[in-house]
Amino acid sequence: MKTSSKLLVLIALVFGQLSVGQDQKNSSYDQFKVLPSEKVYVSINTSLLFTGEYLFYKMYCLDDKTKQPSKISTIGYVELINEEKELVFRHKIRLVKSQGQGDFFVPTTVPSGNYKLIAYTRWMKNGEMNLFFQEDISIINPYRVNQDAILPDLSEKPSIGASTAPLVIEEDKRFVLSTDKEVYPKKSKVTLGLKNFRGASGYGNYTVSVRKEEVLRDLKKHTPESYIDWHNKQASNAGAFYEEIRFAPELDGELLKGQLIAKDGIASVVNKKISVSIPGEDFQLKVVLTDSAGVFHVNINKDYTVPNALFQVLDVATEAYTIKIEEEEPLNYSSLRFQNFAMTKEMQDAIVRRSVQNQIENGYFTIKPDTLRLDLLNDPYGGAFVEVINLEEFTRFKTLGETIIELVPNVWTKKNKQGVAVFKVRSFDETYEESEYDALVYIDGVFIAHPEDVLDFDTRTAKSINTVREKYRIGGKYYFGMVNIVTNEGNYFDLLKNANITDFELDSPRPIKNYFNQIYTSESDNRIPDFRNQLLWKPTVSFEGKEMALSFYTSEVAGAYEVILEGFSIYGRPVTIMKSFTVE
Repeated sequence: MKTSSKLLVLIALVFGQLSVGQDQKNSSYDQFKVLPSEKVYVSINTSLLFTGEYLFYKMYCLDDKTKQPSKISTIGYVELINEEKELVFRHKIRLVKSQGQGDFFVPTTVPSGNYKLIAYTRWMKNGEMNLFFQEDISIINPYRVNQDAILPDLSEKPSIGASTAPLVIEEDKRFVLSTDKEVYPKKSKVTLGLKNFRGASGYGNYTVSVRKEEVLRDLKKHTPESYIDWHNKQASNAGAFYEEIRFAPELDGELLKGQLIAKDGIASVVNKKISVSIPGEDFQLKVVLTDSAGVFHVNINKDYTVPNALFQVLDVATEAYTIKIEEEEPLNYSSLRFQNFAMTKEMQDAIVRRSVQNQIENGYFTIKPDTLRLDLLNDPYGGAFVEVINLEEFTRFKTLGETIIELVPNVWTKKNKQGVAVFKVRSFDETYEESEYDALVYIDGVFIAHPEDVLDFDTRTAKSINTVREKYRIGGKYYFGMVNIVTNEGNYFDLLKNANITDFELDSPRPIKNYFNQIYTSESDNRIPDFRNQLLWKPTVSFEGKEMALSFYTSEVAGAYEVILEGFSIYGRPVTIMKSFTVE
């Protein structure tokens, strides 16, 4: 516990230095050498996918030194690569307590073929790519004529075809996984029980997948145990620390790196404030400082819906500078090797049957939806009381300056000592004394660095003016109050044309979902076709006790099913348990 506490303090100190843009020794990151290396494991629901199906995945991030869940990275990356070494998708996911989740719906544009799923953290890019998580994925797209990629080549060694043996998992005697029956009718309830016989050593956050056993191939996907063994062999000559640090870890959300550049090559770029504004209903603002080379780093640790960041230099002549944001370099996939999965004539009936089932399921998608975790959305007002002036209820005034004077009771504008117009917000106390601090001003969540520029803004296009009467400290500067003008279309960002603002498109982390879980409670439910092969995908199962129970319902697809619970205990020990049952 002491070691863990020391690591957290160290991370906080290092992150604190990075976030305010202190001198990074010519942009090197040697200060991070004290942090241990990482590895990731990804649980997936299947390694064989059809067009119209979902690949579900769950990432676990582990500390190479302690072998326990890592406290370093808060962002992970999952990629799917085809045999031409081309990127199919790249997902960024937030890691909360070393874990994150996502999914990928296979569209008709993805051809049949063999693919490689890889996963890593930015911190892991300081090591060798052969230590990234890798898993073979095969995709069958029955809607395309060309199936050459998965047709057998008789001149080569035999390909992986129809399944010849089930996935064998060594029994873990710490747990017992059971079902209330061995055989179930279609569209019936299954109760799954889990018992833990080892106390705290069995506590953890696991993934549960219930899926029809695959008959088209020999499943040889990783388990947590097999992955740890594989990784240990691959990393036999690697230590628990990286020798050269080229990539800073994402300790507190997404990490963006940029540089302030003087257009004349002479103006100072040292210790300049850079504002980073992410617009939208869930807007957010950060202010960071540049180092001796004009370099700055920004950590984005809250979710957002508009994937754009607006960068401005503050308190100086903005037209004298440009801001450049560093793009992530793509990985080199040349070393990837792909599994040779091939279709055979014997698979034809199974492929047709499954394709029809998928078409029917997707036809009823609207009544079987996944939902987003709306409780995770960022509140830009920080929970404070928001005074809303609905402009549609009043006679309209043309400009923002006029509207503030006539309609917004606790907000006004005035010129400061420099003769520049600023916004002021009245406090809640009864003295009505003017605060010494200016207010923050936004339009549709876009930070307005120079409020005097928007006094003539046409408020006939605005819907409301929202005011918060609280004190804020951002980038070492105090503000009192926040004013956000909300337009009718909410698109001020799209209309913004300002040469002094750098717009950078963000690669948003995948949203966290609550996955649909079929429940039959009435006769009307039974009339809806149900051809699910994936009966349950529950990526986050927190287990901290002696026993627990889960329930789900079977579909109209008969056959053998397998329940797989896997993951890592709170102490980093790999866990895999499997249970089979039949649907008739």
